[in-house]
Amino acid sequence: MQTMALAVDKGGVELGSNLLSGLSLPAAVVHEGPLAHNVAWMQRFAEAHGARLAPHGKTTMTPALFHRQLQAGAWGITLATAPQCRAAFANGVTRILMANQLVGQANMAIIASLIEQGAAFYCVVDSQENVRQLGRFFAERGLRLSVLIEVGVEGGRCGCRNQQEIVSLAEAIAEEPALSLAGLEGYEGVVHGDNPESGIRAYAQYLVDVSVELEAAQRFSEPNPIVTASGSAWYDVIAEAFRGAPLQGDLPRCFARGAT
Repeated sequence: MQTMALAVDKGGVELGSNLLSGLSLPAAVVHEGPLAHNVAWMQRFAEAHGARLAPHGKTTMTPALFHRQLQAGAWGITLATAPQCRAAFANGVTRILMANQLVGQANMAIIASLIEQGAAFYCVVDSQENVRQLGRFFAERGLRLSVLIEVGVEGGRCGCRNQQEIVSLAEAIAEEPALSLAGLEGYEGVVHGDNPESGIRAYAQYLVDVSVELEAAQRFSEPNPIVTASGSAWYDVIAEAFRGAPLQGDLPRCFARGAT
């Protein structure tokens, strides 16, 4: 099968496939006009809802796009793995949210190096064993790691299943001097059912309620804790739920990790 590609200039004028002759095809072409529109629109949407945007960088792994989003006002960049975080930091991204557990000494060493170089880094935890491993590793390096408790659902792929698990994990984190509980993280894509929107709204409200309770109980180690959620499909529902919550001015919200 023959593969063809063409490029366009900013005005949408076809320039011809020879400009891509040095590339391994197939190759994607990004149009400047729609790109600029989407970056600006998503940032305006976040700001209008009193939230902070942390677009997911794993989709593109394109530093130039990261910088476009940050320059437009994004709070930081979300990534999925320690090597992805290292690549983003090497290209000037200094605030990173890893929407995943940090597991294994090799990955911990990558993140420790980024923190030593000045990265503001956050990852998620959902088990006491992982908390102990992280606490021990970062204590030995003389560093402090900011973590978010992942809030899951029954039958979901990961995350604490109920409030008691969340509270117990918060207590375990408090016992590790090298760890700082920075907030809660969730992903509504694990919510299923006959009426998914209703379930997702309930899940978002649960995130808010637990965040408020933990803040009132002084469980968070940092003065401006985060509650974060949302992929590309339900960011509007999450934003609406967060906007109506008693978090304004107290808990900075970081959302829409998948939406770009």
